[in-house]
Amino acid sequence: MYRNNNDILSLIMNRRSHRKYLNKNIPNEVIENIINCGRNAPFGGKPKPDCQVTEYIIIDNKDIKEKLSLNYEDRQFINDAPVIIAILANKNNDPKYEEYILSSALSIENMIIAAESFGIGSCVLSCFLNYQKHIEDKKNCREILNLPDNIELVALLTLGYKDNDEELPIKELRSYKDVVHFNRYDN
Repeated sequence: MYRNNNDILSLIMNRRSHRKYLNKNIPNEVIENIINCGRNAPFGGKPKPDCQVTEYIIIDNKDIKEKLSLNYEDRQFINDAPVIIAILANKNNDPKYEEYILSSALSIENMIIAAESFGIGSCVLSCFLNYQKHIEDKKNCREILNLPDNIELVALLTLGYKDNDEELPIKELRSYKDVVHFNRYDN
């Protein structure tokens, strides 16, 4: 476990994805704070409202959460999460900006760190973008969430107070020297 006097560094270094949550509601003001942290992430373009493409759906309805699990065994934890946030990109807000997924991803990271600061676990489900076999899944999720054509579903973020009985695997990272290069890529 990483230890440092800087709370932000500790939050980032110790954060893990959680799939087991307590049956405890998250106060609306906490959810609002988490989303506001996401809204304050860097985004492309000028710091003006018309350049902000990321939008959010707060989902706490049991039936909608169950539908979003898509009957996958490894997604059933979605049903137990008190809140799911659908992270969206409104492609009409800044039509010339094509890096909307990057802006939304930066927003997600801010929300994950903010949630962690409240003692709330999270897990990102992001298989909607690149996997050919998930095209039908994405279509189903779009229908469940009633998304118009200009709105891209980037990811789902589950949120819930952490269940301390959850066994989390130890995170193993490649070494610093294996992933960092100086001035150019070296083998």
